[in-house]
Amino acid sequence: MSSKDTILRLLEESRGRYLSGNELSEQLGISRTAVWKAVRQLEEEGYTVLAVNKKGYQLAEDCDILSSQSIRPFLRRPELYPDIQVHKLLESTNKTAKELANHGASSGTVVLAEQQSGGRGRLGRSFYSPSGAGIYMTVLLRPTEPAETTMLITSAAAVAVCRALKAVCGLEAQIKWVNDVYLDGRKLCGILTEAAVNFEDHRMDYLIIGIGINVTNGDFPPELREAAISLEEKLGRRLPRSPLIGELLNQLSEIDLSQRQFLEEYRARSFVLGSYVNVISPTGTERALAVNINDQGHLLIRLDDGTEKALSSGEISIRKV
Repeated sequence: MSSKDTILRLLEESRGRYLSGNELSEQLGISRTAVWKAVRQLEEEGYTVLAVNKKGYQLAEDCDILSSQSIRPFLRRPELYPDIQVHKLLESTNKTAKELANHGASSGTVVLAEQQSGGRGRLGRSFYSPSGAGIYMTVLLRPTEPAETTMLITSAAAVAVCRALKAVCGLEAQIKWVNDVYLDGRKLCGILTEAAVNFEDHRMDYLIIGIGINVTNGDFPPELREAAISLEEKLGRRLPRSPLIGELLNQLSEIDLSQRQFLEEYRARSFVLGSYVNVISPTGTERALAVNINDQGHLLIRLDDGTEKALSSGEISIRKV
């Protein structure tokens, strides 16, 4: 690791207090001039570093540039995420994660982008991803559980997002089956899970979990302004992204898919259960009552004629009536 990267890590770990040039010099075994040059490099990359005589250096409170160094201090088990990559621009973090998976990347690889040019949601929809306005992240996993168990990962990820929002922001979010997280009836987060299955042993070769969260108000296009919400709008302030990313990764790693206990929280946070929804499929639209979510993560509905169905996420889209 270069002196610049090590100093960045130390500054991130010391948010809220100054580190003296002498302290940094001794820790790194370099001269104070070399410390100053490394800080200058960080400033050239966009970091706002406060330098005060006789105090030292500190990252500005509103400095919100993502990096592996900015996220790792918030991980309870950093060994679970051996490779955290941050890119300025990607077509899609999911696409990059799949390419890495196909080239042997390890489980726990995390791909983040400051901006996506082709972010995607379910059923081929686009996901608005302007620069610096959100969290655009994909986690690569190589699960050992049977495919029928790992199919619950989208539901688990939605619960992990809600838990992270509660821990970091104090917010109680709701879930729209199967993959959207809402605040005040408006969409805050979308989740897109993709997988490659080994058909010989019916296990996942790899699984990628794409998560997009609206952090700042950004410049939502007209069609999204009423439907979407950001954390900045809800909280009335800009939220640093690294603590939320770190806690989200913590929550993902702490959910046990095999026990399925998280499904109780998933049901409790659902805002469609007990309500009528429009079930949109390739064959048309039907009105139905959302009755329950079973232990396979399927939505149980009752049509107006009394017929009951269990819907899987790949089949339909729903809209609350």
